[in-house]
Parts: sequence; structure tokens; C-alpha cells
Amino acid sequence: MRFLVLTKQSSPPPPEIALSLFEGLSEWAKAHQASGKLEQVWSFAGLPAGGGILNVATLEELDSIMNGFPLSPFSTTEVLPLVELEPSLESVRQSIRAMLPPGQS
Repeated sequence: MRFLVLTKQSSPPPPEIALSLFEGLSEWAKAHQASGKLEQVWSFAGLPAGGGILNVATLEELDSIMNGFPLSPFSTTEVLPLVELEPSLESVRQSIRAMLPPGQS
């Protein structure tokens, strides 16, 4: 299961722990990239925000990975499930066809 994860700083971390948090973020990202779970990761230019694509087997695995996100106490996080476009479009088409009167598909 693939998920788009977006994070945005909600409050700045205290300066006395900020460097260690960002070092922790770097290590967190490297570890999950090395495991193949974090397929892509990026920062948004000029913003205290970033994102990535996680590929996990279960929701519990997603939860476990995100529980280790070092900036979590200072961020808002949005997690969106990703699906392939064509199967999603076919599902929409089928739903629309089901709502049409008989003979209008």
C-alpha cells in the first residue's frame, strides 16, 4: 500500500533541540529509504514542510513508521492513500453507469 505523506511545521521546535531533531529526521529518512519503505522524500522550497511516498504492507506498519517521525510533535501530518489512475477511473465509470437509467450506458 502506497501513501503520500505531507508534513508541515505547526510550531517551531525549541532551538536547544532543533539540531538534534533535524539530525534525527535525516537518519529516519535514510533508514526508511534503505529499507525500501520510503520510496521518495522531499522538502518544499522555502517552506518548513515536506513529503514523501511510503510503501508499506499494513496500516500498522505505516503507523509504526510515522510514530518514529522525529518532528511529529511540531508538525501537522496528512496521509493520503494512493491508487493507480486507470483502475480508479474504471471504478468511477462503473459507478456512473450504475446510476444511469437502463439502456443508457
